[in-house]
Amino acid sequence: MTGIGAIREKEVLDQIRATLPEGHEVFDNVDWSSVYNDRQWFGEIDAVVLAPTNHLVLLEIKAGPVEFSESGLHKRYADQVKDVGRQTSHQFSAIRSRLKEAGFSGVYVAQLLVLPDVRVASGTVFYPRERVVDTTEMKWLAERIVSAIPVADSATVDRERLRRFLLNLFDLAFDPTARIGLISGAVTRLSEGLATWVPRIRSPSGTVCVQATAGAGKTQLALRLLGDAADADLRTGYVCFNSPLASHMRAHCPQSTAVATFHELAIAALQRKTGEEPDFDDEDVFQKAEDAVLQGGATHVEPLDLLVVDESQDLKPEWIQALATGLGEGGRLYVLRDQDQSLYDRAAFDFPDATTIACCDNFRSPRAVVRAINAFGLTPDPVFAKGPIDGEVPGFHEYDPMVDPGGMRMTDRVVRNLIEKGFLPEQIAVITLCGQNRSQLLKRDAVAEIPLRKFRGTYDDAAAPQWTDGQILAETVFRFKGQAAPVIVLAEVDFEDLDDWARRRLFVGFTRAQLRLECIASTAAMKALAKRLNAADASAE
Repeated sequence: MTGIGAIREKEVLDQIRATLPEGHEVFDNVDWSSVYNDRQWFGEIDAVVLAPTNHLVLLEIKAGPVEFSESGLHKRYADQVKDVGRQTSHQFSAIRSRLKEAGFSGVYVAQLLVLPDVRVASGTVFYPRERVVDTTEMKWLAERIVSAIPVADSATVDRERLRRFLLNLFDLAFDPTARIGLISGAVTRLSEGLATWVPRIRSPSGTVCVQATAGAGKTQLALRLLGDAADADLRTGYVCFNSPLASHMRAHCPQSTAVATFHELAIAALQRKTGEEPDFDDEDVFQKAEDAVLQGGATHVEPLDLLVVDESQDLKPEWIQALATGLGEGGRLYVLRDQDQSLYDRAAFDFPDATTIACCDNFRSPRAVVRAINAFGLTPDPVFAKGPIDGEVPGFHEYDPMVDPGGMRMTDRVVRNLIEKGFLPEQIAVITLCGQNRSQLLKRDAVAEIPLRKFRGTYDDAAAPQWTDGQILAETVFRFKGQAAPVIVLAEVDFEDLDDWARRRLFVGFTRAQLRLECIASTAAMKALAKRLNAADASAE
């Protein structure tokens, strides 16, 4: 509205604000929309009064002359005639409907038509006279507004939320699910560096060794190498140490890629050598399988054009040398590793003729987690935070093993708090630093009353691991290597000193978190961590 009409409307609004009792709020020019007969309708209410009782009065102000006729009440503008009765009816229905959808069922809605320049003798079908304030009643406008709604308070209504509704503001709350999706996409894009330029490198020996920290993009590199080779109809293989990582990669690698752990290949080599099914009740069966490979047994039936060996710090050098014999003429070998994630006390080794690439950039972990990694000195060389989010400082929660064995009560409390903050159970992984046999966590069926998803220790006919029916993943840090989750709860963190054993396990656990990290640590472990921080502060002075 422009000109005289807009000035007159402003005068009415000023009068309302000046004369309404304390506690009433006036919202002017409130936009609305609704869907009716498969069509979306839009409009604007001149003013909405929010009473202290949390009830509403809708005001439609029509300055200047209006026309009454048998067909209703109309307002003539320069280029059109508006049916005021129909307009206000749509407004009333739309607002009531939107309030109901938004959960404000306890809010009463009244409506008044304000005609500051017209005397009205009687109402119409659309507008009863008691809902009209004409020029003779303008001095009592505030009283008419107050009397239009019930005196009783709508106590169940969240007034601040209702205010935001009238201001056309969304109720904004942190949605971890949406944020996790955005972060995952951003991390993938940022960490494509290795996958982009490493495949372009040509090594004279055919061997490329990639020493890259956790979160640098080694998995993406492996998938790119295998995908490009599969597109070229080349024979490809992927080998790692632990079964969960192999299962994870089977779901993402090209179907033509032979994905296996080293010991799966060794068992197959033993079977080909003996012509018999291996006896898994024999405690030496895996040693016999290793010997079968090291004594010249082929790990792959056909020569490979490309072999990717992942998490190679967990393999023995002679194993990798045996795997390399499975390459055909001109075959390429990519060895991916991070010595800081070595959990099995394997000696570091080099390939003399390999082209070596080093990368200390972490794109996966929140920058606050990387700062904690560097503060505790979990790696010999600093890790560079390249992730898309700063994130929250990792949470550290202390437990007394004598009172709370394994910190299980504290773990329940932390998980329950995460659920209350909006994280879904499926987004949480509880990772224990203990082994399978010593873990209190893995003896439980639930955490915070939510069922755990645990490895049963068995496999189906397709060699896929079998799991319990749970929502929150529970795993050891050993088996969860090479994987990640939005929220990591690092449980059963218990050690006396931050030695290499503890340092490497913590580093692996810390770097599994994509968004949030919570650490459940014993009193002794907390003291050891504090000692390391104090020592770092002292050396920095």
